[in-house]
Amino acid sequence: MIRQRLFRYAVYRNMFLSFVLLTAAMIALVTVVLYMMFSWSTAKEVGKISESMLKQNSAVSSVIRDQVYNVGNLLLSDKEIVNALLDKEADPLKQYGVFGTLNRVQSTYPFIHSIGIYNGSNNTYLNTKGITKEQEDVLLEEINSKNTSYFHLFPRTISTTSANQSEDVLTFVLLPSYYSPLSSKGAIVINMSTDTIQDLIGGYSNEAVDSLYVIDDKGTIITHSDQSRFMEDISKESYVQSILASDTKSGYFTRSIDGRKSLVTYVKSKDMNWTFISVSQYQNLLFNMQALRTSALVLALASFVISMFLSIWLTHHAYNPIRHLLEKMSSIPRLKENRRQINEFMILDTTYAEMTEKMRSMESEASVARAAHVLQLLKGGDETAYRRLAGEGRGPYFLAAVLLLDSQDGSPGGEDEDLQSYSSAAVARAAQQMLEPEGASVATVGDGTVAIILPMKQSRPPLHVLGMLEEIQGEILRTLRVSVTVGIGTAAQTYEELLESFDCAQSCFHQRFFKGKGRLFYGDPLITADAEHSEAQYPDKREKRIIEAIKLQQRDKLEKEIDHWIKEIRDYNYHEVMFFFNQFIGGLYKQLNVHTVKNRDSADLFLDFTRRITRFQTLQETADALKDLALRLCSLSEESGTVRHADVVDFIQIYVRKHYARPDMSLEQVAGEVKLSRSYVGKLFKAHCELSFNDYLNAVRLEKARELLASTEESVQSISEQVGILNTTYFYTLFKKHYQISPAQFRSQHAIETKKAQ
Repeated sequence: MIRQRLFRYAVYRNMFLSFVLLTAAMIALVTVVLYMMFSWSTAKEVGKISESMLKQNSAVSSVIRDQVYNVGNLLLSDKEIVNALLDKEADPLKQYGVFGTLNRVQSTYPFIHSIGIYNGSNNTYLNTKGITKEQEDVLLEEINSKNTSYFHLFPRTISTTSANQSEDVLTFVLLPSYYSPLSSKGAIVINMSTDTIQDLIGGYSNEAVDSLYVIDDKGTIITHSDQSRFMEDISKESYVQSILASDTKSGYFTRSIDGRKSLVTYVKSKDMNWTFISVSQYQNLLFNMQALRTSALVLALASFVISMFLSIWLTHHAYNPIRHLLEKMSSIPRLKENRRQINEFMILDTTYAEMTEKMRSMESEASVARAAHVLQLLKGGDETAYRRLAGEGRGPYFLAAVLLLDSQDGSPGGEDEDLQSYSSAAVARAAQQMLEPEGASVATVGDGTVAIILPMKQSRPPLHVLGMLEEIQGEILRTLRVSVTVGIGTAAQTYEELLESFDCAQSCFHQRFFKGKGRLFYGDPLITADAEHSEAQYPDKREKRIIEAIKLQQRDKLEKEIDHWIKEIRDYNYHEVMFFFNQFIGGLYKQLNVHTVKNRDSADLFLDFTRRITRFQTLQETADALKDLALRLCSLSEESGTVRHADVVDFIQIYVRKHYARPDMSLEQVAGEVKLSRSYVGKLFKAHCELSFNDYLNAVRLEKARELLASTEESVQSISEQVGILNTTYFYTLFKKHYQISPAQFRSQHAIETKKAQ
């Protein structure tokens, strides 16, 4: 049976061969992958484990750096320490107090070896371990030569008070003068024992790791599991050069070290210029791979045998539905005795194409005819078209319903025409598919509007039809993210009543203005008859309060008053509400003197609002736009005043010239100082100074930088940082743009001019 089908039926043969080839490909792929995995898995896993271990170790650098900063901040917040850094007299009494403070701080941080304070003004040095200034001369000379940043690190060996003892330490030097007005020769020296650091990272080591150590960006060992290698320069080692030259933050590779193949793993610290390295001999990582490879091959062969039987079973059961379908669609059963080969694909494709073409032609003609019929009825048709509709015998009642696409982006005026056209077509198709079995006729009658004529046996719409309309709303909202409002007219038995039903359905959208989008509204007066209202009264008192709040810049009160005004008019009908809005806008326009030439910006706001008011789809959208208009009027009124303007600008200019060196100087910060909004301060400053705040700040900084370039020999980078611009490249660009020459060229020209003047 299976052999006969393989030779005769093309689909059966193709399915079987596909399963077999797929199985063979999968088995081959699995075999190769397993082979490669078994060959490399051990080394890779160890590499990943080592890398993960080192990433945990690298957190030690962040902890150490943070702790050093914490100690420095703690010392700089102490008045005695600050006085000691500023002291020019070398008062012994003050030094005694400082010594006690340093000891207290050191006792709080047990990992600290010692703390020292250096005052370059009086050339004194205090240390909790009794280390003298003479012993630290080399360090102090390096401190004076590297006054370019706040934080410095010096790995070194120091001698304690006992001449026969020395310790390996990492010395962290903080220069307070970099961020404060303290003496430029003052420094805080924090010594940390390398044993402490090795204890922190040594807890992550394991038996597979032969050595674990840390180097700086120059290849010098900062700490090592072998203490004798402290400060050893290994930068010439090939694996160290590869690590330092790599752009990746972590990784592992194999390399021959001392004649032995080793696995090298590294992680670069993100906070300091440290690199954590572990080295393990490769021969200790690999295990018995031959047994694993044999097991993989045996498993692959067994899987292939099982998959062959599974392919036969899948082919047999997957082909049965196709065989039954062919028996119904073609004459294959009559050809059982015929031994020729049969192509089921060709038979199915030909038969399906013929059936699809016939159905598509019938559906297209029916849909076009129904849509044309609806348009003829609702857009200037005659009673003849209605009688033809009634003659179909689905009546005797007819109901008109309208589906209206709500604004997709929530803004008045609708959205893109192509998108709206696509959405309207999608709504029409959904309505056709769901309601045509009920005898309904569907057509697009306008932009974003779809009309439905539904025949009914009773004067009330069936509940399941209402459920279908709600289902259409949900489907469009899920697929297109567009809400649809549905209006349902009244039952009709004549052509005139049908037109009235259509008008009634469209009038339902006025209810959307008050109750929101994406809902279903009835136009039946027996269901939704509006309550009788007394004569509409315009809330003029509330209008006066709103105008007063605008004039007095009372924004909180303004929004509350507008909410109350909306609440008082929301019980009227749509046309009365729109009349009130226009009356309110006219009152604002008159009372705020917007018609004068000086208030042209305010007049533009009113003009824009009146253009958009008829496009708002809900009362809430209209109320939000009205609040926005009122708040903008407040802002324009505030900007037009002259109170405090000159004083505010003067204060900002003085503040900038005093604090120009702060890197975080910004318009937001200055606005906070004068208790005004950022946008208002920016406009006010530009109006008075005829340049923006950022341009003024840059001008002040460049003026100060120019003075420093002319009077000092400091580097351009240092001067850039002193005037508050930390990015030297950006400082170079600003300087050249402002003075048409680079900082170096300016300094050279100034030196030449100075020599000529002498």
